[in-house]
Amino acid sequence: MEQPEVDPSAVETTEVAFDHEELRVFWDLARFHAKLNAAPTYFGPTTLESVPPPAWAYGDTPEESDAFVAQVLADGTGSTTATEAEYAGELPQPGVLSILCDGSGVPRALVEVTDVAVTDGEVVESFKVVYQA
Repeated sequence: MEQPEVDPSAVETTEVAFDHEELRVFWDLARFHAKLNAAPTYFGPTTLESVPPPAWAYGDTPEESDAFVAQVLADGTGSTTATEAEYAGELPQPGVLSILCDGSGVPRALVEVTDVAVTDGEVVESFKVVYQA
C-alpha cells in the first residue's frame, strides 16, 4: 500500500496558536488509527512517521473555524477556496496530508487532499477525513 505524501509547505497555518505537544499526541494517534505506520520497524522510520504534517485552521474567527470543522467532521469531506496567488506557485497535490484544527488550535482531523482544481485564478482544494479525534 502506497503511503500518502507529506508536504509541509502545502498548507498555510492561520494566526491560531498551536500546541505542539497536543499536535504530536494527535499525530501519533492519527498515524496509528489511519494505519500510516504499517512498514515493519526493520526499515527504520519513514518521513511520514518522523515529520508530522502541517496544522491549519480555516476561517477568520475561532467561531468560523469551529463551524467549518463541525461541517467537515459531519460530512467526512470538505473543500477550501483561495486565490492562486495565495499558494505562491506551490499548489497542493492529491495525497498530501494535513491536520485540521478548530478555532482554539485543537487538532480535530487528519485530512488528505483528494482534488485540486484551478479556475479563473481560484483554487478549490478538496479533501477527505482520514482520522478524526
